[in-house]
Amino acid sequence: MKSVLVFLSVVATAFGYNILCIQSVPSKSHYHLMKGIVDPLLKAGHQITFISHYPESKPVKNMKYIDVSHIKMPTEADDRTDKSKQSIAVVMELARNISRDLIATPEVREVLLKEKFDAVVTEWFFSDTNSGYAAVQQVPWILLNSMVMHTHMESLVDTVRSVPTIPAFFIDSPIPMNFGSRLQNTLLYLLMSTGSLLEYSVLKSDYETYFSPFAKARGVTLPPYNEAIHDISVLFVNSHPSFSPAQSLPPNVVEIGGYHIPEEIPPLPKDLQDILDSSPQGVVLFSMGSIIKSKALAEHTRRDLIKVFGELPYTVLWKFDENIEGLPKNIHIRSWMPQTSILAHKNVKLFITHGGLLSTLESLRFGVPIIAIPVFGDQPSNAQKSVQGGHALMIDFSPEMGGPLKDALKEMLSNDRYYKRAKYLSQLFVDRPVNTTHLIQHYVRHAIETNGAHHLRSKALLYSWYELWMLDQVAFLLVILYTIYRVFKKIVGCFKRDKSIKTGKEKRH
Repeated sequence: MKSVLVFLSVVATAFGYNILCIQSVPSKSHYHLMKGIVDPLLKAGHQITFISHYPESKPVKNMKYIDVSHIKMPTEADDRTDKSKQSIAVVMELARNISRDLIATPEVREVLLKEKFDAVVTEWFFSDTNSGYAAVQQVPWILLNSMVMHTHMESLVDTVRSVPTIPAFFIDSPIPMNFGSRLQNTLLYLLMSTGSLLEYSVLKSDYETYFSPFAKARGVTLPPYNEAIHDISVLFVNSHPSFSPAQSLPPNVVEIGGYHIPEEIPPLPKDLQDILDSSPQGVVLFSMGSIIKSKALAEHTRRDLIKVFGELPYTVLWKFDENIEGLPKNIHIRSWMPQTSILAHKNVKLFITHGGLLSTLESLRFGVPIIAIPVFGDQPSNAQKSVQGGHALMIDFSPEMGGPLKDALKEMLSNDRYYKRAKYLSQLFVDRPVNTTHLIQHYVRHAIETNGAHHLRSKALLYSWYELWMLDQVAFLLVILYTIYRVFKKIVGCFKRDKSIKTGKEKRH
């Protein structure tokens, strides 16, 4: 048996492909998103060039890092509680700047110019210009959508079908939507589509400016921007029907929700293992993610939270990047928490979270109910979906959130329906015919070996918008009907004229 495994390993390595994976957003969570794609590909024996903001110091077999850690989030983006800095326009400008800085990095330019890859994997982040990497290489483009499916992604791989049935990010509506929600959904879609059209020429110019020199240097023709952005071989979506609504998608759209969660959960550090094991009454985990810093909490807010947690008959693990003196004995603060390993522990009863998608999917994976305190981005939408799913409560992030949090804790810890619902959804989440590792390995290999997986793509992309709406056929039928009407009218007119002539002759006789 051992010799068979060795043989299969050698064969996998011998037939491994050379793949470029690009982490564009300088954020730890986005690193984990792309790392969740990289690891299965390494496991399959592929050679990976990983453009990353967080390169590991230890060498990894079959992987070459390109360090782009010099690209930073702007300082004004640090305050995630300031809503004025979280508009779509601001985020799109940030995405554009990141794309520009990434392609301007000398090491990135060198590898794009000199290396030959078999596929390119990028993450979508409010810009389509990264389509140029695969376009220059003339290889299959694997796109990762780190959020749930939305209308812009639909428009890239298919025609948009979800507007009448599925609420957009910013629409807090149950399904089925009532008339007002559907109208709001349609207006929001039209507004977002108008914004995309206005940005189109800017992004097209960026695409041509960034990638035309590389295409010329490599002796290839750069595809037109409108073709490049739709040339998606496989779209991986970080979602699952246990969380987001099921919808009609073409076969090259593959849902891999929770793929970043390791199949084998890493062991806990001894101190945390001892704390969790010695807390049979239950543990509450409180983490606002890696972006919300301790400075976002006012001093009186911290005092309120400590008071609320100190009154609980449970152990509280609090991820907080500052030390606090004089804590109640049941509260344990750490600047870093191995979140998945903690959530996997049987004694964890509740997760208080900012509602980031990775944290939300981890809570689903391990069947832990949540109290969501969303701050920005897709967090409010994720929180609302969780509340509608029946395994969560939501409170507003504010300096006075201590009181509402106390009420939410009382409701959730005294009512086991949230816990039971979380366990039921966890069963749905993990019950899959194939795990996400195999899905990632299969579809990337399949895209390469079929030269782009064109047979999986939606044929809607081959038609113009008016053809999809069948407006040309409607126009044709209207012309036919109008022609019939005119001919019929002419015939009737002739009969009337002949009759009047005959009538006149009879009168004269």
